[in-house]
Amino acid sequence: MISLLKRIFKSRGVDKLIYACVVILTIYGIVMIGSASVGQTAKYGPTYATMNMIKQMIFVLSGFAFMIFFTRCFKKGWVNSPSTWVTYVIGLGLMIVCLAFRDVKGSHAWIQIGSFTIQPAEFMKIIMILFLSFHFGEIEEYCQIPKNISRKKKEELQKRKLWYCVVRPIFAIIIVFFVGVLLQKDLGSALILAFICMMLFFITPRPYYTKYKKLSLILLAIAFVVAILGMNFILKPHQLGRITTWLNPLLDEKGDGWQLVNALVAFSNGGLFGQGFGASRQKYGYIPESHNDFIVAIIYEELGLAGFLLFLIPYCIIIYKMFHYGMKVKETKSKLILYGVGLYFFTHLLVNVGGVSGLIPMTGVPLLLISSGGSSTWAAMIGIGIAQSIIAKYNRDLLKEQIS
Repeated sequence: MISLLKRIFKSRGVDKLIYACVVILTIYGIVMIGSASVGQTAKYGPTYATMNMIKQMIFVLSGFAFMIFFTRCFKKGWVNSPSTWVTYVIGLGLMIVCLAFRDVKGSHAWIQIGSFTIQPAEFMKIIMILFLSFHFGEIEEYCQIPKNISRKKKEELQKRKLWYCVVRPIFAIIIVFFVGVLLQKDLGSALILAFICMMLFFITPRPYYTKYKKLSLILLAIAFVVAILGMNFILKPHQLGRITTWLNPLLDEKGDGWQLVNALVAFSNGGLFGQGFGASRQKYGYIPESHNDFIVAIIYEELGLAGFLLFLIPYCIIIYKMFHYGMKVKETKSKLILYGVGLYFFTHLLVNVGGVSGLIPMTGVPLLLISSGGSSTWAAMIGIGIAQSIIAKYNRDLLKEQIS
């Protein structure tokens, strides 16, 4: 472990503060997963908490290996037309393959191999960031229309550019979204994926997209109104139940509102410094997913606001750094990759903490690097590795300019 950390921090040009935040979050996550799992040892056996910690430690160590690999080996040239489409098709295929496995709480979002499970939607978020960074950031540069050509040829090239730069990537987003919602029935992951994709479209600095951004805002406003008016027909009963529970969890405190009510009790117990490490009451059967999606509630109950800030500050540093470097790098594709990784962390933080605390409806997504789970941990660390590769190149190029 120590030698692995030394190799990470010796990488030239990387932002070491980002690595420090990742180390803090992963260690914090392992410790709190162990504490949160203690509450279910009566149900799953005395070794349950220890096994959960060991499993997460394995995910973290292998995640560090992925992160080092992508930091040192990733090249922006890898993100091209063939590679983006191949990874897109593979990711989409794996999401569809999930239908062959048993559902978990109504969702077909996992591939199960023995006791090991993979959630393809988590990796699809990183795939879509790379896919859209190429389509919104690089293809448009290749589709420049010459001025001194006939009107017919110009119209033909404009249609071709519209297809490659706008229509095709938008269709790719829609297909993934509907596979997530209609086939996998995993609304939370699908909404996060759609939000990241939508924001990358609006963030792209290419002037060509300006008119399409305005049109998209109008279409999104219409879609929002239709969704609100047709909510009873669009959403499944359990999804409507989540919204009702969010609005008033006490309406069904023994049923759909059980987790949220007990999470709010955990927050109320926490105060400034909490009840003390390991002293949570709510993890003893009151919050079933205490080491997964609801781990924030246990952190707050045991360690209070101080413990909450202990993961919130590193999280905010990672998000800030991604957007900071995204604004500095000149190449559009690299910008969008950095923005995408920042959005990935931001949306998971917002949706998880917002859902657990009752600020927004709960959709069941993990808190990256903190919640128990291999897929989210690996995807997050791959994203960090890719971002660090871009950051390292930027810093090395900047140093060369300063020296010369």
